This record gives sequence, structure tokens and C-alpha cells, in this order.
Amino acid sequence: MVHDLKLPVSEELLYFMRGLSSYLATGHLLACIWFITSETGFHQYGTSWLATSGMLTYISDKATVVEHTGRMLSQSATSFSLESVSLMRKYLRSLLFSIECISTLFYGDILSMNPLELVAEIVITFWSIYIYGALVGAQAELLDARAKSEAKFEQRLGELHHYVLQNDVPKTLRRQIKAYYARLWVRGRGESEFFSVEKVSRVLYEDVVSTTLRHFAAQVKAFRGLEEHFLRALLVCLHMYFIAQGRILVKTDASGVTRERGEYFGELSLLYCISRLETCVALTVTELYRLDHEPYERLLLEYPEYRARNKQAWTTFAEADRAVPQFPSRLHRTLASRPSIAKVVPPTAENMESRLQFSFVLKSSMKMMANLQSLHPLEAKDLILKCRDGARKHLLRCVTPVSSNGQSERSQSSKPPKEETYENNQK
Repeated sequence: MVHDLKLPVSEELLYFMRGLSSYLATGHLLACIWFITSETGFHQYGTSWLATSGMLTYISDKATVVEHTGRMLSQSATSFSLESVSLMRKYLRSLLFSIECISTLFYGDILSMNPLELVAEIVITFWSIYIYGALVGAQAELLDARAKSEAKFEQRLGELHHYVLQNDVPKTLRRQIKAYYARLWVRGRGESEFFSVEKVSRVLYEDVVSTTLRHFAAQVKAFRGLEEHFLRALLVCLHMYFIAQGRILVKTDASGVTRERGEYFGELSLLYCISRLETCVALTVTELYRLDHEPYERLLLEYPEYRARNKQAWTTFAEADRAVPQFPSRLHRTLASRPSIAKVVPPTAENMESRLQFSFVLKSSMKMMANLQSLHPLEAKDLILKCRDGARKHLLRCVTPVSSNGQSERSQSSKPPKEETYENNQK
């Protein structure tokens, strides 16, 4: 049930809780046995700890009293009625006896007063020794498992710390390393995410990975068009970078674009095996899933139809807010006044790089490259850079300022020379 509800509980804690639950259940069983035995012995022998003064209730001196003790040891069945005491009070007293036996903290306040209770007390005492040993063993296993992982992680961290000090690594870099390992410990106790199921069969491993990452896969735009069987095999290869949490700044020479949860970067390096064209900086604490080139190529040997399909889908983006189309000047005012057009963000010099991925020139070029059967990495890199440069020039043409009368400044600046030429011709 804990795994079905996806509660963040470790296996060691679950094992300890199971041991504690068995401890409480056995304590309840011993309490019931002790109470039934005592009640039977009370009615059979006439004496029991149930009738002892101060156990269930205080018995007055009207009954047979041992005068030299401060507490009455027994009471006959005729003068004392158990029905006058609530069942909850009887159960709690019996549960106290069983807990004291299991925890070996028996104070001797509850004593057997007849042969039947004496036999039951001997049996319960031996049984309690076994239960106490099982509880201590469960706790020891929990501490041992936790201490073992902590010791292994601390040893690795100590070796790294010694290496950093020996090579005079700057303090800023040391802080980053420390923060990284702290995050690594909080996230998975120093182990990889699927370390526990790495040795199972491939089919079972794919089931575990696909089930665990199904919410993450639903948020990644590149995975939405993939079929179930290919996505299932692709998730196993995750080691391009897919952002699970946080924000990444993808910087180019001109500007940068922020990528958030569900997006990705580095797709050109994966698909065309070229060197990086951008510099990526984490703006916040970020969790990433990495897809390497070699396992991806092995996967494409089984699903060759996804090679061209992924190249086109992962390098082109569907634009939610398109740029304002360049209409003729006389229609510019009318179209710009429409609500559907007014909400559109036009391309400017500031958002040039962020809108570059939505450019028709770049999208058409990437679609053409996706259909090529073979392409050398150097040729692919040169072609991508040229396509980006062409798309950037195309967007620069759309950034021409527009005057108040709906005509561009370039067209206004070209009018005076034409008028001057016309006057000269008349002269």
C-alpha cells in the first residue's frame, strides 16, 4: 500500500515499522491470553491478580484483609465482582503486563496468584524474550543499513575533499562541489535512482523505469509524439539533457534563452554528433536526465523509423505566439487593431534569439537536414550555423520600425531623393 500511494518512505523504515507492528500485535495477543487466563483462574481458584487491591480497583477493608500489608492480596469471588470493572480497564492492565514482559522492564507489580496464572506467566516470559530479540534485530538492521550507506558516502566525500585541498581548488568551486554532493545525498542517499533494480531482467527494469518516470515523460514535449514501445525503451537509456526540475539558461554569442521543466537542450549534439553550440548555466538547483549518443544509437537500430522523425521533432518547435506577419502598410493599422493580432508578440532586437527557434527559415532547414540519409558532423555543424545566420537575418527584416502613419522609416527616408529627382527633371 505504501508503494501504491508513492509515499517517500525508505525500505529500512518500512522494515522497522513492520517489526514494530508485529511487536504491538504480539503484545495485544499476550494481553488477551493473560487476561483470559487470569479470569479463568479467578473463577476456578477464587484468587487472582484481578482481585488484588489497586490492580483494577481499590478494595475496601470490609472484605477479608491482611492487616500487616498495605495492599490486599486476594478476594473471594463471592465478595468481588469483575463485572463492575470496565473491559477497557481490564485490557489496559493486561496490555501493561505484556509490554513490560516484552521490553524486559517488568516491575513485579502484577503477580500470578494461582497455578494457572503461574504457567501462563512462564510461557509469556519465554515468548517475550523472542519478541524482544526480533525487535532489537529490526532496529539494529535499520541502523546498520543507514550507517553503511553513510560511511560509504562519507568515504567518497573524504577522498574528494583530500584531492581538492591537495590541488588548491578555489573556494567557490569547493562550495559548488559540496552543494552538489549534499543534493546528491538528499535525493538518493548517494546512490543512483534505479540502483536497487539494476540487476533484474530487462523487461522488469523497463517496467520499473517507465512507471517511475511516466509523469516526467508526460511533461517533456519531445516525448509526446512517441509511441509507447519506443518511449519505454528510450526512458531506460536516460542517463540531449531533459529538465526534470529547475531552470537552465542556454546562452549563445548574442543572448540567452531560459529552459524550464519539461524542456530540453543539447539535442543537436545528440542527433548530429556535433560539438556544443551553446553554453548552459543552471539558474536554480536543477535535476536533469541525460541521454547519451551511444545508447541512443543502439536504440535506433531496433527502431530505425524514429531517426528522421526525432531529428525533425526535437529540433523544430511549435510556436504558440507567432510573430506579426509583414502586411502591406495600408493594412497594417487594420490588422494590428484586431484582438487576435494585438496579443501576438512581434520580433524585436531583444527577443531575437528566443524567437530564432520558431523561424520559418530555421524550421525548414532542420526539416531538410532530418530527411538526409547521412551527414558528416562537421558538415552538419557548418550547415546549422549557416541556417541560424540566415534565420537571424530574416528576423532582422521583420524588426523594421513603423511610423505613426503606417509606413516604415526606411520608405520615408527614400522619398526625398525621389522628389528631388522629379524636380530636376522638370527644370
